[in-house]
Amino acid sequence: MLSKRLFSTSSRQLTRAAVSRLGNGITVITKPSETATPSVGLFLNSGSRSEDAYSSGISTLLGHVVSASQSAADALKTEGVKYYSSNQKEVTGILSASYPKGNSTGAFTSIKNTLAKLDSIVSDEVKLADQKAKSIAIADAFEDSPKDMVIEHMIGTAFQGTSLALPKYGKSESLEILESQDLKNYLGSNLVSSNLAIVSVGSEIDHDSLIKFASELPIATGAKKPFASTSFLGSDIRLRDDNLPQAHAAISVLTPGFKETAAFYTGLVAAQINGSYSGIASPYSSYVGSTLAQFLEENHLVDSFDHFQLAYSDVGLWGGYFASHNIGNYDETIHFALKNWNRFSSGTVNEIELSKAKSELKLRLLKAPSSSVAFGESLATQAFGLGYIPSEQEVAANIDEVTSASVTAWAQKYLYDQDIAVAGNGQIEALFDYNRLRNDMSMMRW
Repeated sequence: MLSKRLFSTSSRQLTRAAVSRLGNGITVITKPSETATPSVGLFLNSGSRSEDAYSSGISTLLGHVVSASQSAADALKTEGVKYYSSNQKEVTGILSASYPKGNSTGAFTSIKNTLAKLDSIVSDEVKLADQKAKSIAIADAFEDSPKDMVIEHMIGTAFQGTSLALPKYGKSESLEILESQDLKNYLGSNLVSSNLAIVSVGSEIDHDSLIKFASELPIATGAKKPFASTSFLGSDIRLRDDNLPQAHAAISVLTPGFKETAAFYTGLVAAQINGSYSGIASPYSSYVGSTLAQFLEENHLVDSFDHFQLAYSDVGLWGGYFASHNIGNYDETIHFALKNWNRFSSGTVNEIELSKAKSELKLRLLKAPSSSVAFGESLATQAFGLGYIPSEQEVAANIDEVTSASVTAWAQKYLYDQDIAVAGNGQIEALFDYNRLRNDMSMMRW
């Protein structure tokens, strides 16, 4: 059996996904797929977590500048190749190129030409100013989404003082002051061989061809800077806004990162047991939804909620987001939600709930992303974080290994009587103070 570690010139076939690491450190990934629009992309293991308070948003800005460059326009006009960019906490898609079937050569040529012109692309002050304005608009729009905003602020208060607390799209005040030299410095530190994954999704490019292409790229040899360490702080942040019609809050506890496979998948199953609820827009009846959904709906305590297991390379957060128009009883919404969480550590989750959650989780995790570009980002994230890409069979097997006993043990270690990170927004006058919420993490009675 091949090791999960990536060795030079080695490759691993995992349900048709091949992964190799070249001698200079570049990771090469091919995933054959029947997608209508294949893609090949360059991903850096450097998202917002590689930034600081003064450069927050620089990875997002860089992707926008490249995607809007004259080189990108030429690629679309002459080769039919369209550029995209993306940004997450630990991964930046600096350049993802989708192309018409049969024109993988055009995609390769376009990417090579763009990389050769990177210095002049980021030196274009006019284009930079335009993309700064667009990046600021995206960062501000992200803040305008109550759910996205409270979850981002929840992460920020949980890991305050560390780079993981920085918003993934940056902050308008830091984006405003970024200059061409900042982008050049960022490229010099992050666009290095050991920090780069080249990912092909589709059936146009075979693995050997992508390896050959990767070996010819003008990428500096170098080691990536490790992410700064994090520390979790039980805390809360509240942005009361009585102009919003609802109360919004996100609450979480500290869990391991996705490298701790058993804990990660157990957390995913636990989150799926409570699942999500979208009120009248939900396709499920009150008898099909989770126990928590049925209780909160019956008592008119929630409009929507969503449980999550966020995971990064070294840490994670498990929790839930809750929105309600019933602002006068929002304290009850959160109280009963946290009491429901106590069920996990008391071992009262039944086998029917567990089996249902595991089946739903398999469907969600094994469903390919909606686009080849998003699929490429997912593959790069797994390769960077795990050192390999788990096969569909491995994912299903990891979910199957979760039992009622393992959920209980997980909850007793990571959930019961643990500090929490809380973020609230909207009409949250009725949201209990931190200490009262913290007490609900340990009381075993309703």
